[in-house]
Formats: sequence, structure tokens, C-alpha cells
Amino acid sequence: MRLASLFFVSSLTVGAVFCPALHSAWAQDNAADVSAGHSLATKVCAVCHVAAPDQRTQPMLQPPAVPFATIMQRPDVTADSLRTFMATTHRGLDKPNGMPDPDLADYQVKQVVAYLLSLRK
Repeated sequence: MRLASLFFVSSLTVGAVFCPALHSAWAQDNAADVSAGHSLATKVCAVCHVAAPDQRTQPMLQPPAVPFATIMQRPDVTADSLRTFMATTHRGLDKPNGMPDPDLADYQVKQVVAYLLSLRK
């Protein structure tokens, strides 16, 4: 019993020591994804959307598609719903003006999603 208790306490101590390091590594990865997602959004998505206040060009689509900041204020928008939306074609014969498939790699979708979630207030 004493050995089991010692193992449990040791496990908690190790977990407490490493959790801040894991959180820090996750935060750095997330910050890198947010930055890369911002860059991608201002290059790819800004053709139709106001993707960021600092984007260099205005959307060519008139009127522009819904701004990213507005999308992110919707309570039903989640990381999963964003990933699904970006992986689905929304343009077809029935919706000729629907959003085209941005044709992003999985890691790029992850980055854009991280950027979008960073806009949530």
C-alpha cells in the first residue's frame, strides 16, 4: 500500500512539473498556427472575405463574403464546424456563388482554424 501511495504522489509531482512545460509547448505551437493561419487567410481568403483588418487588398467579391470577425461571433461556430466547412464544397449548379473549395492541406486548415478561433471575443 505504501508503494502504491508513493507512486501516486510521485506521479502527481511529475505531472505538476511537466504540465506547465506541455502547456507552454502547446501555446507556442498554437501561436505559430495562428500566425501561419493569419498569413494564409490574408492571401487565400481575403479575395472574398475581410479576413483580417490588416489585409493588403480589399475583397474582389462585391459585396464581400461575411467578414471573419463576424463569423467568429456566431455561438454555433466551433473548431470542428470550421474544419468541416473548409473541407466541403459550397459551390455547384444550385449555388453558383457559393464558397469554392479552398483546397487547403490538413495542416493549413488547422492553421486557419487556429487563426479564426483567435478572433473570438
